[in-house]
Amino acid sequence: MSLLCWNCGENLDDIPRPISRHASCPQCFNELHCCRMCRHYDPKRTMQCFEDRADPPLQKENANFCDFYAPKSDAFETSTKTRSSSAKAELDALFGGDDGDDDAEEGVSERAPDSAEDIARKKLDDLFN
Repeated sequence: MSLLCWNCGENLDDIPRPISRHASCPQCFNELHCCRMCRHYDPKRTMQCFEDRADPPLQKENANFCDFYAPKSDAFETSTKTRSSSAKAELDALFGGDDGDDDAEEGVSERAPDSAEDIARKKLDDLFN
């Protein structure tokens, strides 16, 4: 079974084994020697790790020195939100976002087209596009 990146789903057959702490995905450049890529990772557990002897780091997406790391072939989940998509969702909720639509202009109510709020919203949307 092929090993897939935990973040983007890119095939990692070309990455040398064992996976180095410095290895990163060739597609999204996320670190691979991390909790999110490990077979012991379980977000439903308190420390999010099945290995009782492990000392899991706080940032599950960052590379670590865990001795119990074992890559998981099915680490990629399309429903899992990454930090960037979570941050964008929180900003959309805070500023009355457009619920994932790419056309931000539809969510604007009947205000002056060049109001300060519209300009600020456009600048914010440009940061994520």
